[in-house]
Amino acid sequence: MIVRYADGTALEAILLARTETTIRAAVRGRVDALVLRKVGNRWTEDREPVQIEFAWQRSRPAEVIAEADCVCARALGERLIHLLLTGTGEEERDGGN
Repeated sequence: MIVRYADGTALEAILLARTETTIRAAVRGRVDALVLRKVGNRWTEDREPVQIEFAWQRSRPAEVIAEADCVCARALGERLIHLLLTGTGEEERDGGN
């Protein structure tokens, strides 16, 4: 989730717990959890209004994957297909160690 402050500061946080009126979130670099409280229809931190954007609310265009991103060397492709079809794993390659 992203927490945005009135001064433009934005923090990326991980939701730890949520009730109807309280959110606890972890922020990288902070020892204590971020505590947000709902006052009326607004979320605040220490009475300072904040906006909260959860990951599922973000509207990002879908990432386009190019064919070139999926191409590998022929030898590697043959090895991967062989492993997939035979069900063998790396233990054969390193002698079972």
